[in-house]
Amino acid sequence: MVTLSFILINVSLTGLLALFDMKLFEYNFLEAVRGVLFSEIAAGRYIVLIGVIIGFIASIVIDIRIYLSKRKGKNTEGNQVS
Repeated sequence: MVTLSFILINVSLTGLLALFDMKLFEYNFLEAVRGVLFSEIAAGRYIVLIGVIIGFIASIVIDIRIYLSKRKGKNTEGNQVS
């Protein structure tokens, strides 16, 4: 669920940035998205890509840990002796 949220937030922010560029530079939507994703500043592109990759890996790790903790909780519920 964390991974899905991460992807939706990134897509939403990219779309919002493209909308701002549409108004500011009077582009159509596809030109604005292309300008956001394929900027000419290579260092900025690498910073964004590294941030997205690290965030995506972190969200997958969080999802796996949540899944394992829920699975472990189900296994210990049936073993309680009163």
